[in-house]
Amino acid sequence: MSGAVIALVAILAVLGLVLLGALAYLLLRPGGMTGETSGRALTTSSTSSTPLSDSALPPVTETAYATPTERETVTVTRPAPGARAPQGSSGYPTGADASGWTDNRQARCNAGDPAVMIGRTTQAAFSICVNPDNGRYYYRGSSGGAGVEVDDPVVAGGYAWVSNNDVVYSIDAGGMEIYEGGVLLSSQPMVEFWAG
Repeated sequence: MSGAVIALVAILAVLGLVLLGALAYLLLRPGGMTGETSGRALTTSSTSSTPLSDSALPPVTETAYATPTERETVTVTRPAPGARAPQGSSGYPTGADASGWTDNRQARCNAGDPAVMIGRTTQAAFSICVNPDNGRYYYRGSSGGAGVEVDDPVVAGGYAWVSNNDVVYSIDAGGMEIYEGGVLLSSQPMVEFWAG
């Protein structure tokens, strides 16, 4: 087999896993496909308003979803190896807050929407946000002055997959890879990264 065929098969396999992961998330989350739940969400975060000292450990965010007599899911997020640790006392990268990048409106969440992932690569800045009214994610990013907003990225455990027609962004603490039609267009190392 040629290298291009092997690469195409590998990319299709990854995309298939992403789709299976998204489907599994929708089916296994509290409330099933509708997302409605009789339980309540409990959130504890070390990114409180009390200042942290420089010697404090990296921020840890824990979210527990509890439903009566069912399972409990706990997510713990820490800065990943390879990405620069957050610099602000709030736990966000310098120049960012709870809604993304403060100096880049194209890579910032809509007013009042919290970011679940904030990053800057060598070529782009982005925020992945959640609409608190419906719980849906959206991606906002910019590169070279051009901005893009994409609905419904798949976000799981410090990873994100953003599909914009035939273009796919694969994001983690190590970097962002951009594919078009299954062909790698760009591989950008991550300079700053935060996931909550």
